Amino acid sequence: MALTAWETYVEDRITEAMDKRLSVVSGSYVGEFIQKKLQQELKQFHNPTSDKTKKIFQDYLGLDVTSAWSWANVTPEKARKSLNQWISKRGDAVHRSKPINNGSPAAHLIKKDELEKVIRFLKDLVRVTDEYLDQHL
Repeated sequence: MALTAWETYVEDRITEAMDKRLSVVSGSYVGEFIQKKLQQELKQFHNPTSDKTKKIFQDYLGLDVTSAWSWANVTPEKARKSLNQWISKRGDAVHRSKPINNGSPAAHLIKKDELEKVIRFLKDLVRVTDEYLDQHL
């Protein structure tokens, strides 16, 4: 759920930024063309890894948001790696097969403390991304 919120955040933030950038050409052929292209791309935008996030912001806004992913004890490289690991783990959790077992239920793939960590991580990621975009838009 937390990583779905990240996906929604990225989609909403790029859409808001493009609405702002395209306000001058709103309603024109060029404005409509770019908006349609963005919406088509966002329909295919799943599991926003650091590379996918970087690409969409660079393609549409000319900005590398991942360069700003830095906060206490976290470098942009570490933030990118952590995001990619969390997204991979989410995929494992979503697509794992549930074997039938007689007895104790299988252990959860993601523990409560890990969930709390990813929520803190995503809050920081959103905060620094917002700060960066607010400075550059």
